[in-house]
Amino acid sequence: MPTRQGPNPDVTDASARTPFDGTREESERGKTALRTRLLAERRRIGDGRLRTAGRTLAVHLRDSVLPVVPHDRSCIPIAAAFSSIRGEVPMDDLLRTLLDRGYRVLIPKLGAGMEVGWGRMDAPADLNRRETIGGWRPDEPEGASLPAESLSGADLILVPALSIDLRGTRLGRGGGWYDRALTKREPGALVVGICWEDELTADPLPRQPHDLPVDAVLTPGGFTLIAAGRSHQGPSGS
Repeated sequence: MPTRQGPNPDVTDASARTPFDGTREESERGKTALRTRLLAERRRIGDGRLRTAGRTLAVHLRDSVLPVVPHDRSCIPIAAAFSSIRGEVPMDDLLRTLLDRGYRVLIPKLGAGMEVGWGRMDAPADLNRRETIGGWRPDEPEGASLPAESLSGADLILVPALSIDLRGTRLGRGGGWYDRALTKREPGALVVGICWEDELTADPLPRQPHDLPVDAVLTPGGFTLIAAGRSHQGPSGS
């Protein structure tokens, strides 16, 4: 049964002052201010909290997310995920869980400019064979890039976020990579945003028409299906 969690009231003040569905200029100003604050807070997260969060995130994925993922059991399940960078909840335990459960895993290969591509991971050993990119770019799977259309085969899509509100609006880092990538998803795929538990807010985030919402939120504190994603719930959901 999915774990329901409420947002942390300590994190809602800044987002409450930002415009929702306002002009593009207002929304961009609101997003920039939020990104600056949230990135500063992430820089203060210690190694111990990072390690613990990565393990608990994988447990919530196994116990709460995977049971509600729609999947044709005659096919190999496919999940699109990502390699984490400093300040994000560590993803290696979660990626290993997906691979151990028989998922084929797609990881972004960022390419250049507006390019969207994916790399493929088929086994836990592939975690140790990723290319280290350096800087603020995440590690990538070895090998050639798969086209953007590869996402259309994914049953589960996990995306990073700096903050998510309860309507599914996701605040990313500003490059628009995932908004472009998600246009290739199948309508039945479950899109789950991943952030820290105090980055899930009840107050509306700035949003523009091109911002694609997520169906659910996964944090080290639990799993929350939001209104946009409740049609994905299996019979065991609440």
